[in-house]
Amino acid sequence: MSGKVALQVNALVGMASTIAATAMMWLLLTQPADVAVTVANHDYELFVEAIGHQLGAWMHALLRFI
Repeated sequence: MSGKVALQVNALVGMASTIAATAMMWLLLTQPADVAVTVANHDYELFVEAIGHQLGAWMHALLRFI
């Protein structure tokens, strides 16, 4: 793997982790009770589903804006 490809992969991983962290913080700020119940019950599937739904909503809003 060349240095250029490694930097591109590193940038993609960094962007993906930043977007995922932003979605988690958004959920913690907008739905704290739901997140607390989900984490307390160790039911992370609902948490991941909520993050995916939020990312989809952001993408939909962005595409409508464009």
